[in-house]
Amino acid sequence: MIESGTIFLEKASIVALWIMTISLLFPLYRLFKGPSLPDRVVALDQIAFIIVGIIICDIFYSKEPMLLDVVLTISFLLVFGSMIIVRYLYKKQSDND
Repeated sequence: MIESGTIFLEKASIVALWIMTISLLFPLYRLFKGPSLPDRVVALDQIAFIIVGIIICDIFYSKEPMLLDVVLTISFLLVFGSMIIVRYLYKKQSDND
């Protein structure tokens, strides 16, 4: 019973890995084609969160729990980085008004 659950989890993580890898194409397009700077910032943020999801799928597949620390650290940096960029863009916009 346990073996079939692990095999299912490994196969599901591989499928999710491929789906997330393909889904990287859309924010990459928005990053290079984006009409404005906020669009590009959101696309870059989305790419980073997809990469976090890919790392989580790798954790399920390889059964390596040490990577959870990496995921947690990257997630904190993403949140704080997004807040700093949004604050910069907000101040830049209010300076122009």
